Amino acid sequence: MEGKYVKELGEGNITMLMFKYSVPTIFATIINAAYNIVDRIFVGRACGEDAIAAITVCFSPTLLLLAVGMTIGVGTATITSIKLGQKKYDDAEKVLGQAFFLFVVFCIGVALYMLNFMPQTLMFLGATERILPDAVGYYSIIISGLIFEKISFGINNVIRAEGRPVYAMATLLIGGITNVVLDYIFIFKLKMGVRGAALATIMAQACGTIWVLWFYLGGKSFLKLRLRNFRIFAPLLKSMLSAGSPSFVIQFLTGLAVMVFVQQARNYGSESALAIIGVNTAVITFMFLPIVGISMGIQPIVGYNWGLQNYLRVRNAYINAILAGSLVSIAGFLICQFGARLVFEIFLGADSHIADDGVYSFRIVTAAFAFISLNIITSGYFQSTKRPIFSILITVLRQVILLIPLLLLLPKYFGITGVWLSYPISDFVAFVFSAYIAVRELKRINRRYDRQQRYFGFFFFCFYEEA
Repeated sequence: MEGKYVKELGEGNITMLMFKYSVPTIFATIINAAYNIVDRIFVGRACGEDAIAAITVCFSPTLLLLAVGMTIGVGTATITSIKLGQKKYDDAEKVLGQAFFLFVVFCIGVALYMLNFMPQTLMFLGATERILPDAVGYYSIIISGLIFEKISFGINNVIRAEGRPVYAMATLLIGGITNVVLDYIFIFKLKMGVRGAALATIMAQACGTIWVLWFYLGGKSFLKLRLRNFRIFAPLLKSMLSAGSPSFVIQFLTGLAVMVFVQQARNYGSESALAIIGVNTAVITFMFLPIVGISMGIQPIVGYNWGLQNYLRVRNAYINAILAGSLVSIAGFLICQFGARLVFEIFLGADSHIADDGVYSFRIVTAAFAFISLNIITSGYFQSTKRPIFSILITVLRQVILLIPLLLLLPKYFGITGVWLSYPISDFVAFVFSAYIAVRELKRINRRYDRQQRYFGFFFFCFYEEA
């Protein structure tokens, strides 16, 4: 018998379902992301600007590794939603077991490489000789606990796909709160510096991993984690990679853009510019997470009803997400513009010599923040309907065709200001393109729904006449 949480995806009120799935996801991702904010506040206050710069250099490889993790996690969740909608429960359990297997293999391979080539990799990604020791010390610990991050975040997507957003929220809450507490102990009480921040992170992720495993091994899940499924299933792997490829492209290109961002800041600025980027990226990531939460929250609803070919519910979920995301992005824009100085005072203190430059950069980088939600929501929508090419196209336009060339070109004429200008220009152009794609998709859904109604109307008419 189909679980009540799964069945609800096809029958419950769309607005209430969106609220049920998105709000816990938003709340949890914000709390979870708070540890990045707290990490950098604690490090900035206790260790100074160079320590923030060292952590900033580690951000782009983290995003690059997250690209693979999200390919597995989000791809698995998407296929799980579709298989549940099709009532193919055995296939859904195979996809789950395969995800665990892939995470283990991936983390072992990455750890073996990074622990042997850490200094060379971080220097290439933007580190300077001055901040390299802190960067290596921080990231060596992060890589050692990589498996905890992949399971606690990646498999958590599948819990949400099962119709259990509150439990999925708890996973992120456990990790985020634990991280903040351990940050304070390791950095301020034990004086462990950036290594303390890294140790707090992996220990918090380990707690999240235990919570995820308890869900599947403690009899709480609808899908079961079976040892026989800990292997690769070629057809399901292909479907998972296809469904998860937008997440890979999105995160990989984001990581690539951050890498170029850091390198150009180093070339046209200094360690101070890297510290400014560290504050900017932490706060901006925190600000757009509610939009990501909305996008992630509707994906089980959209994926399940797409599998059922219930296009009216798919359309309504998509429109509701666009409206909610727009409100969040506009509010975020206002907060970023009017709260820029407060942000840098919190991270570095009111007497920091880079505060004025930081406020200047922050206001430029977030100048088009009000327009970013449509890009994120639309990309997630196409991913959940298993049409990755459109999701990839939206992301490639912003990150490859626009942002990276602008990061390389504008600083030649405007110096470090050109680095900051690259973001709002690419954000606005991507918004225009996403709006065009969204309008076309809504018209397409309406046509599919109209055809369904004509078919069912004809069937009912024939049945009525025969009776």
